[in-house]
Amino acid sequence: MKKDIKELSINPINPRRIVLGQKRRLQQSIMLFPKMLTYRDIIVNKENVVLAGNQRTTILKEILTSTPMDWMVILQENEKWQEMTEKQRDAIIEYWKVWVENPIIDVTVADLTEEEEKELIIKDNNEFGEFNYEKLQQIYDEINLVNFGFDEGLFYNPDDDDTVMTKIKGSTPKKINMLTFGKNVVSVTKEEYDTLVNRYNDYVDETGVNFGFVKSLLESSGVDDANDSDNDDTVFEMPQ
Repeated sequence: MKKDIKELSINPINPRRIVLGQKRRLQQSIMLFPKMLTYRDIIVNKENVVLAGNQRTTILKEILTSTPMDWMVILQENEKWQEMTEKQRDAIIEYWKVWVENPIIDVTVADLTEEEEKELIIKDNNEFGEFNYEKLQQIYDEINLVNFGFDEGLFYNPDDDDTVMTKIKGSTPKKINMLTFGKNVVSVTKEEYDTLVNRYNDYVDETGVNFGFVKSLLESSGVDDANDSDNDDTVFEMPQ
């Protein structure tokens, strides 16, 4: 069955939560692979309250109320989007422009008792079994898996290496004995590195992006922009 996304209501007792970074990944995944929504429909009850698919419904409602510029800001962080041609990107944006004019989504209307609805909600959010990570690694590269919703650094096994490693959101895990940026390599202690990683992860959770992190560090450290006084006055404008 097909329904207008505006008719659906988010379930107030949905036990699943999602952090900002994961939410942006989910929106990127939906926007870059909308066909998946046809084969994995949303389950609702007779009152159009979502029983399974609350996060997808939330994302679709936000797509409906945002602009193509908003979409591109979110998509520009995605590796798959970055590898697309201009024609392919235009096709994605055009698809969603058409969709918001008639925001129809595939749904299944479940005829369940209240207790059965609660059971469905729990079971839909509960993961049974586990992935065979060795097979996953053989089939997909890690960038694809991150785009599919897995965490970065998926295949790192601390038992394989006695060097402590830390996961940074948006990047592959790095050894913590050295910090590298550009041509500069700086020795850091584990405490210093862990502090930096925590601040970075907090910044990504708060803003949903990773650019601007270094500037936020400098500003919080009281570093002023005095050295910028002789820089050019270039003004960057958003495309019309």
